[in-house]
Amino acid sequence: MSILVVEDDNDISTLLKRGFEMEGYDVDCAGSGEEAMNKILRKPYSTMILDVMLPRQSGLEVCKHIREAGNDLTVIMLSARDAVPDRIEGLSAGADDYVIKPFEFAELLARVKAHERRGQSAGPADDPRLNIGAGMMFDVGIRKVETQDASVLLTEREAELLMLFVNNLGKPLSRLDIFSALWADDGGNAINVVDVYVGYLRRKLSALNVNPKAVIKTVRGMGFLYDPKDAGGTD
Repeated sequence: MSILVVEDDNDISTLLKRGFEMEGYDVDCAGSGEEAMNKILRKPYSTMILDVMLPRQSGLEVCKHIREAGNDLTVIMLSARDAVPDRIEGLSAGADDYVIKPFEFAELLARVKAHERRGQSAGPADDPRLNIGAGMMFDVGIRKVETQDASVLLTEREAELLMLFVNNLGKPLSRLDIFSALWADDGGNAINVVDVYVGYLRRKLSALNVNPKAVIKTVRGMGFLYDPKDAGGTD
């Protein structure tokens, strides 16, 4: 597994590089957003440890750029900003996790391994192609949703959210249900992130010529309902 550490503090960068290498990871470092983007273009990484406060281009901007480019590597943000709105901003930019500085390396390592396990649980041992309704097929192994005419790649967390909906077909899920299933183990408490990621997933599905709000319905006073019947055509 290869990790890209994007951190302009040389002491922290060196500490992380040594720590992950001792755990058997292949580790590269970048001191700026521009350097990180160049490295990502030349080499595939499984995980990026991304500092929010970078010179010239912030970690938030870097994360948005790589998601817009369709890169679905795991992104774990590091920041001294611990307010709930800051965490939401990081997750909304496309991060999979958000770790507050100062932090213990052991915790960061545990989070990296947790995301690895999530990725492995959706690997080739499972049925890689699932019929999820409305003419859509979901390739679990590579997190790709496709129809006869188009396809989109999902991030790790978007794929987890989709599978949660598929596994609860026709059953309304409250925001608390979704948050507890996907985010509570990460130690977060910003439940608004559920709406953010439902929005992300709906936008991905809209590119497949299905009506995303018909597939993932908003149920007033309850939450969300996955019901792909009669969902052909976009808004």
